[in-house]
Amino acid sequence: MNVKITWRFLLLLLTSILFAGTFTGCSNDDEINDRYMLKKEDITVAVPGDGFKAKVNQLFKIEVNSVSDDALTYRWFIDDKPIAQTKNLEHMFEKGGMFGLKLQVSQDNITFDYYFTVLVEYGPIDPPAEGSNPFITKVFDYMPAVGQFTNKLPLYEDGDTQEIMNQKVLDDIGNNNRGMITLGGFGGYVVVGFDHTIQNIEGKRDFRVLGNAFYANSNPNPNAPEGGSCEPGVIMVAYDVNANGKPDNDEWFEIAGSAHVNSTGELWYEMARARGNDVNTYFNYKITYHKPAIEPTSSDEWCTYIRWEDNQGNSGYKVKNQFHRQPYYPLWAGDTLSFTGTCLPQNGIDESGIGNYFVLYKFRYGYADNEVNTYDDASIDISWAIDKNGKRVNLPGVDFIKIYCGVNQENGWLGECSTEILGVEDLHLLGVDIDTR
Repeated sequence: MNVKITWRFLLLLLTSILFAGTFTGCSNDDEINDRYMLKKEDITVAVPGDGFKAKVNQLFKIEVNSVSDDALTYRWFIDDKPIAQTKNLEHMFEKGGMFGLKLQVSQDNITFDYYFTVLVEYGPIDPPAEGSNPFITKVFDYMPAVGQFTNKLPLYEDGDTQEIMNQKVLDDIGNNNRGMITLGGFGGYVVVGFDHTIQNIEGKRDFRVLGNAFYANSNPNPNAPEGGSCEPGVIMVAYDVNANGKPDNDEWFEIAGSAHVNSTGELWYEMARARGNDVNTYFNYKITYHKPAIEPTSSDEWCTYIRWEDNQGNSGYKVKNQFHRQPYYPLWAGDTLSFTGTCLPQNGIDESGIGNYFVLYKFRYGYADNEVNTYDDASIDISWAIDKNGKRVNLPGVDFIKIYCGVNQENGWLGECSTEILGVEDLHLLGVDIDTR
């Protein structure tokens, strides 16, 4: 008897619950309709009057205010890369610069994006210790591209390794020795370091790259701007954020010279364009050189010496000339060499019209081997450094400098445009005061 009553009671209770549900209207659709629905103005972030600022390797926080958090999801992005899935942001930036920040708030199929910018600055650095060397003290890497001085400046000898060539470069241009090395044609580079951080002093030029640029003495064009043998090298700089004593790939930034900013402003631009030069500036330009199977056995083979192609659909040959008979391809490298960087407008013009007087014109500022060493525009302001998006990065100083040849051009009997380097000097340690542009 007791068992039957129990089952009846349970059945009655279940029936009552189901029956009651038909009158209360508690369906899933109704629950959604009654729930809070996200509107864009319901999410607010208090932005400081001078914008968001952060310090490298220090915790940065943003608080988000919302009318409700009911079924909301939050996602944070820096330059479209996800960094967090929390309402409030806590993040540490590993390098300085101006960063785009996006907050994405979603509820079901409703999504709103909120955009901010953050200026990330480096902390102060200590001034160089007493007795610091104003000149290059280290060479981390050296790889010239194809060129008429390659394997000669410095001299390659059978069996030389990369490490031996690096040491030869240091012997030539380190410690104010004022020897000379070649970087060859486009992309060839050298990476150097110092025994201290070169400081970025506000409003001043900070270092000078020494080259062998000079002006023409008897240009047939009497109205031409300054030029002669100006073979610009693009300059990259790195601050040793993690203090590991070596340049890491994510620490490099490029100095924005005049053609980076506005190539049409070069005084020779229209002259070069009228002569058929490629006057475009190519960012992320890539060129590949192919090692010849054999060296030319006669002058008939000079014009088809070393084959190259680039990522702009162009190809051709690097030419050998009568003045330099050694191999032009770096003999310690592999069978192909590829370089990527910013390719500047072709600045070489045959002013004679018959191929016997080429003038390589000066860019306004910001490059190596582009200006006479004693002139102000042979010097560089670290504040000109930019990231891959063209934004200023506000480095406190630099520990490493990379220089690579920035022009891909043959200039008749003169040969390829090839950047040459004699050294780098810290202007502040030398007591040289040059205002920036």
